Amino acid sequence: MKRVVNGRNDRVFLSDLREARGLWGKFAGLMLAPSLGEAQGVLFRPARGIHTYFMRFPIDLIYLDEAYRVSAIREAMPPWRLDLRSATAVIEVNAGAARANDIQIGDELRIETL
Repeated sequence: MKRVVNGRNDRVFLSDLREARGLWGKFAGLMLAPSLGEAQGVLFRPARGIHTYFMRFPIDLIYLDEAYRVSAIREAMPPWRLDLRSATAVIEVNAGAARANDIQIGDELRIETL
């Protein structure tokens, strides 16, 4: 199990981070998932475009650079959309989670294995 800690304030942002692995895991992501828990997220690395096809709920996208600093945030991306940005990694979370947890451009996010 992995968690995400914001280095700016040392607060746990996500207590349950799973990584999308393999071609199918990266393609499927959260497709057809009924929901995502409040402290859950999905990590994609590398990220070469994110889609929300077949999703049932909007998500926030948190883009990370090579040092895992937040380089961009797309809030509340609705289902059936495509974002073609590339990044070292992106974390998908529930819509509103980035703002509710005060995630800002430039924050360094640490991914810790528990």
